[in-house]
Amino acid sequence: MSSTTSTASTLAADQATPIWWPLRLWMVVEVFFGLAAILTIFLSPQASATNFAWPIKPDVMAATLGAFYLASAIIFILPLFARSWQSVRVMIIPTAVFSLAMLLATFIHWDKFSVGATPFYVWFASYLLPPPIFAALFWWHQRRSAPIASQVRQPLPAGIRRFLQFNGLGTAALAVLIFIIPSLLIQIGPWSITPLTARTLCGWLIGIGLMQAWMAWEQDWGRVKLGTTMLVVLPFALFFQLVRFRAEVQWSNPALWVLLIDVSLTGFICLYLWLIGGSRAQPG
Repeated sequence: MSSTTSTASTLAADQATPIWWPLRLWMVVEVFFGLAAILTIFLSPQASATNFAWPIKPDVMAATLGAFYLASAIIFILPLFARSWQSVRVMIIPTAVFSLAMLLATFIHWDKFSVGATPFYVWFASYLLPPPIFAALFWWHQRRSAPIASQVRQPLPAGIRRFLQFNGLGTAALAVLIFIIPSLLIQIGPWSITPLTARTLCGWLIGIGLMQAWMAWEQDWGRVKLGTTMLVVLPFALFFQLVRFRAEVQWSNPALWVLLIDVSLTGFICLYLWLIGGSRAQPG
C-alpha cells in the first residue's frame, strides 16, 4: 500500500512540475525570432538579399527554409500556454542542438552573411543565445522532475515509437554527415545548393531528427503532443513553397522525393496520434 501511495504521489508531483517563468519569457523571444523569419523568407523568399541574414539563391531554396520556420512556429507558441514542464520538454534539447548547428554554420561561412545589417544581427542572436539558455533551463527543470521515460500514462504504440526512434536517429545522423561534407547534397540536390544552404538545411534536419528520437524516449502521448505539431505542419508547408516556385524545382530528382516522402510519412503518423489521442495506445 505504501509503495502504491508513493508512486501515485510521485506521479502527481511529476505531472505538476511547473514551467519556470524564465522559460516562458524566453519562448516569447523565440516567437519574435520565428516571426521575423516567417515574414521574410517564408512570405518573400525572393527578397532574401535585403530582408534576410544573407542572400539565398535560387528563391526555392529560401522558400524551403522558410517552410521549416513556419512549421516550427507553433512549437514556440504553444509552450506559452502549457501548464507543465513535461509537455514542453520534448523540444528543448533538440532546439538547442539545432541552434548550435546553425551557429556553427554561421561561423564557417561568415563571409557569406550580410554582417552589419539588422537581419544578420537578428539571425546571429537567435542562434547564439538559445544553446546555453535552453541547456540551463533544461537542467533547472529536470532537477525538479521525475526521470525521462518514467511514469508513462498514455504510451505510444510500439510500432510508432520504433519508427520515431530509428527515423529520427537516421535523419539526424545523415544530416550530421552532410553538414560535415556538404558536397554529398550539392551533387544530388533538386536545385542549386551551396555549402551554406546545405548546412542550414541539415541544421533543421538534425533538430527534427533529434526531436523524433526524443519523442520515442518520452514514450507518452501527452509529453510528445507539442513536438508532433511541427511534424504535421511541415509537409504541407514544404509542398506549398515548392509549388510556389515550381519552375525552379527538378521534380524528377530522387533526393527531393526521399525528403518529401519521409516528412509526409512522419506527418501522417503524428496526425494519426492526434486522431487516437493516445486512447488506443498500448505498452510496447
